[in-house]
Amino acid sequence: MSSRPSAEVGAFTIDADSTGTGRGTWEPFIDTWNDRMGDLYPLPEWSASTLDGFQGSMRSVTLQDTAINETWGSSPVSTQAVATHEHDHVKLYVGLRGVTTLRDPHDQGGDAYVSAGTYFMHHVVTGNHFHTTPEIGKRVFFFPGDALRSLVAGKPRAGRATSPAAQVLMAHTTMVQRTASDLGPAAAHASRNALLELAKGLALDHFDDHEPTFTPALAQAAKDLADARLTDAELSPAAIAAHLHVSVRTLQRAFASLDESFSAYIRRRRLEEAATALTAPGSQLSVSEAAARWHFTDSSHFIRAFKKQYRATPAQFARRPA
Repeated sequence: MSSRPSAEVGAFTIDADSTGTGRGTWEPFIDTWNDRMGDLYPLPEWSASTLDGFQGSMRSVTLQDTAINETWGSSPVSTQAVATHEHDHVKLYVGLRGVTTLRDPHDQGGDAYVSAGTYFMHHVVTGNHFHTTPEIGKRVFFFPGDALRSLVAGKPRAGRATSPAAQVLMAHTTMVQRTASDLGPAAAHASRNALLELAKGLALDHFDDHEPTFTPALAQAAKDLADARLTDAELSPAAIAAHLHVSVRTLQRAFASLDESFSAYIRRRRLEEAATALTAPGSQLSVSEAAARWHFTDSSHFIRAFKKQYRATPAQFARRPA
């Protein structure tokens, strides 16, 4: 576990692979969380099977009065007791793998199920139990009640994590997780505010694509979508812009301050994937097959683009020693 940074911003990681399983993972996590965020967001009491048998990793990022916990595990997680005093905060669950079952959260009128690719946001008034499937991946966001209460109090929000608002929020979250340990107070405050505004956008199923604060997240969301579709013949700036419900011009503007345009990003990533495939052990992939798989006009176009990026033809590159 990393040493404690400032009280307002930071990240701490607990990984069972390096700290040991069970209580060797959970006890450092509980101690660090309680030290940083316990007054705002008290943890429940975990079941004995969770504490003793957990295998996986947890990473927490704290930004002033907000926090993000990401958990990946190969053992179930469940609560044994929850606080009975009154709360006032908003929690957002985003499923990445498996299913999290929230038992009768306030105002839900029954259990809530957060499976991979879905989200659930609600106002926490009293604590509720939850349990997960053995294979689990999830992000849990903690927000102050004043910021989001009016949008979800009495009306929990649920939907697909593939919506434009959800994808931009998740892209911003990934950037925050990547840089949290290096953020100064001003940058941390800006990241915290952007996170809250994007959470509002998720609750309203809309984000302001003209807001400059969201530009990096929009660009990252576009990159994430492109990376998942590099072999798709229909991949283009126009297709990604339509998927994110923004104009092509807005998408281009998001990339204006970066080192390359979105079209250049797609071309570079396709060439990187092709280079990896061509040099894979036992690869029988031909140059013409690579050109077709990653949608270059023809082999000559592919070779020219490849040579410009790698200063070698595909055949020369494939013969390089590992």
